[in-house]
Amino acid sequence: MKRSEQKPSPKCEGSKSNGPNRKQDAQENKRRPASAKSKPETKKTHEPSTSKQGKPTDKSEKQRSPVTPLIKKQPVECEKKKSPAQTANKKQADKCEKEKSSSTPVEKKHTDKNEKQKPAAKKSDRKYTDKSEKQKPPFKTLDKKPTDKCVKEKSQSTSLDKETAKDTAPVNTILKERLSGHQDKCKLSMEEVSPAARAINSFINEFIKELKEISSLNWSSFKSGSYYDKTKNCHPDEFDIMFYPILSVEVNFDDMKIPGFYKVKMVSPRVPELEHVLDKDRYILPDKFKKYVFGLFDRVLGPDGIRQGRRTKRKPTLNPCSPAYTVYYYAFPGKSPIDIDLVPSFYIDGWPPGKIARKINPSWISIDDVVNKAMISYDVVCKTCPEGGADKDLLFRLSFSRTEKMLVKHANSADKLNFKKNAFRFIKLCVQDLKDKHPRKVKKFCSYHIKQFMFTQYDTWPTRESEEVRIQRCLIGELIKTLSLETPTILNYIIINDNVIRYVPSDEIAVIVKGLQEKVKLLH
Repeated sequence: MKRSEQKPSPKCEGSKSNGPNRKQDAQENKRRPASAKSKPETKKTHEPSTSKQGKPTDKSEKQRSPVTPLIKKQPVECEKKKSPAQTANKKQADKCEKEKSSSTPVEKKHTDKNEKQKPAAKKSDRKYTDKSEKQKPPFKTLDKKPTDKCVKEKSQSTSLDKETAKDTAPVNTILKERLSGHQDKCKLSMEEVSPAARAINSFINEFIKELKEISSLNWSSFKSGSYYDKTKNCHPDEFDIMFYPILSVEVNFDDMKIPGFYKVKMVSPRVPELEHVLDKDRYILPDKFKKYVFGLFDRVLGPDGIRQGRRTKRKPTLNPCSPAYTVYYYAFPGKSPIDIDLVPSFYIDGWPPGKIARKINPSWISIDDVVNKAMISYDVVCKTCPEGGADKDLLFRLSFSRTEKMLVKHANSADKLNFKKNAFRFIKLCVQDLKDKHPRKVKKFCSYHIKQFMFTQYDTWPTRESEEVRIQRCLIGELIKTLSLETPTILNYIIINDNVIRYVPSDEIAVIVKGLQEKVKLLH
């Protein structure tokens, strides 16, 4: 009945203007429902679609306010394509949608009015709408990806135990031998270890002795780094030594704008030798303190200093933000020098507040009292803060080298597989290979970042026995996922909200991710 109501419409209107069949048209007008007469706008919309010449002939159409030909033409073409016989045609719907999107604002307003007067969309119209959604710019898709990544960032620390359990890839003899071969590359040669250890101990003892003779301060030292926590790879050719005066200082934790960086105040009574490195409020200026101590190091290793100083050469400072005074120590004639980082610092008794540093309680350490001893002190070093701020020149960097050394040293104490430190060393070796391959691209990502990542993985270490190959490839897979986040994040294991890789350039991280993806293939 609806079809019979719509078709006579143009015929009737045409009969009024042309003359023939007027009586027949009058009878059809009487039979037409009242509802059809009360909706002239809807009738006008359908009129052009049934006209053979494509030109409206309605009298009321002529009496309407004038519309520009462009406005008039656009709805006509669209309405043609929206006829029930053609709406199901996908190609015609696409063409109509394109024409709509290119219409002027006036056209859009006119079309919207007609759309409101149409009945609810049918299933065929729904296909049309879905297609038009696909043709829109992909801003929704782009918005969705960051959202997914944000979710990953909130739950970035996936349980290694669960990941290992889900790993169903086979582990054969070839893979075991391949991993074993890489582990053999990590091992230190005992023929090198003992002589290097004796040479470094002699160097430190002489260094401290000379330092006390040229300075009125009571100096002490602490040996840190991978050699002393047993995670050093290949050769005993790198050592980290912290030197600090025995003085009373305190850290001001009131300003928490930059995680890990805080002001340090001198608490000890007047210290003439260091008065020039203090501001008016007795806060220590880290840059002035570092330069002063570096000057002392120059004298210790100079012509009038210790005997070992004649076999040292200072390494050019490539990074002015570094807290280390680095020297090459030619301990053994005809062999490569030993790289020694001498780091000025301040030793501090106690533990920072809970809002600054969390109290660790790792289940992977089973030796009594190790954890308690690991939280009795910390240090501050003169690492320049990369971020701006009003008190940037007063900020020291917190250092938990003492705590980290104890944690790594006893990492295997509760591990039946005795594999935690080997896994750490293997990833370090992979990254070092990338540094050797891309020396200009991989500069800032270092073993300290890997260490913080490993601490988190140790917390979810597999409790059931599993193949070392499976654990290792899951570890590298987790590191790849962590570095592939929209904002790559490796959280400091101790300092709250401290992303330790926030200053590593994105292009460098991209090189590391690509390299690790190649490395993990060796274990599949």
